Amino acid sequence: MHILAITDIHGRQGYSAEVNKLISNADLVVIAGDLTNFGHDREAKSVIQEIQMLNDKIFAICGNCDYPDIKNTLATMKINLQGTAKIYNDVAFYGLAGCTKTPFSTPQEYSEQEITATLAGFRKHENVRYHVLVTHSPPAKTNLDRTFMGLHVGSKAIRDFIKAFKPDLVVCGHIHEARGVDKIGETIMINPGQFPKHYAVIELSDKITYRLH
Repeated sequence: MHILAITDIHGRQGYSAEVNKLISNADLVVIAGDLTNFGHDREAKSVIQEIQMLNDKIFAICGNCDYPDIKNTLATMKINLQGTAKIYNDVAFYGLAGCTKTPFSTPQEYSEQEITATLAGFRKHENVRYHVLVTHSPPAKTNLDRTFMGLHVGSKAIRDFIKAFKPDLVVCGHIHEARGVDKIGETIMINPGQFPKHYAVIELSDKITYRLH
């Protein structure tokens, strides 16, 4: 399966021909949050509809800069992965929205206890080839949660979940400057960086391969 993984759109629209081709050619577009820049329903719909014109196979979650009503938008558009699990082409996807607490009081922030409670609801699907966690907040103490100041601001609860659940792949975002790849055990973790300038093309076949742009 050919996945285009994107995150931190922050309302940007009007993509290049190259990006539009990537969207069109993907088997699935995975959006790891921050569709808007402190936006609501209307802004989220506009972003998603532009992508849907090229590809209607989308799973998405909210980020901390998306107001909570956007979850209803995603549900209405039948692309919501937030707080649920979906199987697509023998791959199980699990979604976690928002981020850990910040000093900025953004629209969707959750305590580690709340994150733990959401993750505790996930059970591994049987008879699937791969398990993929899509989370806006990165796991703590990785290459993917380090700010410009060198601080690790990811979620300990997500890190603990990865160690216990052992998903094959994690797609996250939130920390724009921490674009890259890391691993916890055998789990591959990717922060694609801010879309549309950056994205990740991921292949799930006999093994997981990826390319960051």
